[in-house]
Amino acid sequence: MKKNETQKARTKASEVRSQKEQMEDRAFNRMLLWLAGTVLTEVVLLLVNRYYIHARVEELEHLATLHTILGIAPIAGVVLFVGFLYWGLQQRKKGDEHRDGIIQIILASAFLVMGLGAFGMRLYGAAVAPMILGIVPGLGVLMLVFYLYQKEFFVSAFAGGLGILGLWVFRSTGGGTHYYLYLVLALVIIAAVLALVLKLKKSDGVMEIRGKKVALFQPGAVYLTYYITAAITAVLLIAPLALGAAVAYYAIWVMAAWLFILAVYFTSKLM
Repeated sequence: MKKNETQKARTKASEVRSQKEQMEDRAFNRMLLWLAGTVLTEVVLLLVNRYYIHARVEELEHLATLHTILGIAPIAGVVLFVGFLYWGLQQRKKGDEHRDGIIQIILASAFLVMGLGAFGMRLYGAAVAPMILGIVPGLGVLMLVFYLYQKEFFVSAFAGGLGILGLWVFRSTGGGTHYYLYLVLALVIIAAVLALVLKLKKSDGVMEIRGKKVALFQPGAVYLTYYITAAITAVLLIAPLALGAAVAYYAIWVMAAWLFILAVYFTSKLM
């Protein structure tokens, strides 16, 4: 009798371990697909940067054509985004593990970023090209964090990324209207995520979505890291308005250093 119970326990443990390994493999494969989408998007934008922003003298005759193409890029990007997103969501509804729509969703995101990024280069030229080319790898890193780390690190990295981007915008625009608009939007997003995190803390990381309880944060999540990150980000975004552009430069490094500390901390928790 005991031998049978032991055998059943081992079989159950083996099944649980196998399911966990399958989930980890799927998450890893999805992460690789997102990184591939990031590389594809970056390559396209690098080509735009090379042949439109930094066109050589012998290539100037093609600029008018490129200018027209980039003018319709955001429209094409949004149309493709909606189309592929709808396709991907329809695939997910079918519940097939092998056709979960992730490729379509990644392509939808890639087309949207390509369209908006290319149009941004057309509209603002070399002034924003480095920023756009930097945003895409940053999004790729965020997806890597999403799949490899705890979700409280992901939301912290997201808030920190908003801070770094905002400070970059300040240095590029000198704190004009564009920066004030970005500041308001960033603070609203950070506050909204903060409200969500506070709600999740009360429910131990579980949230009810369409009648189903979904664990967004794991039990024992370190919510304090987002509180601190949100506060640091808000202070650093506001500081340049009073202290000038020089502070924005150093604030970027402060934000990067804090995110590095978080990365080390959460990496140690994985071990």
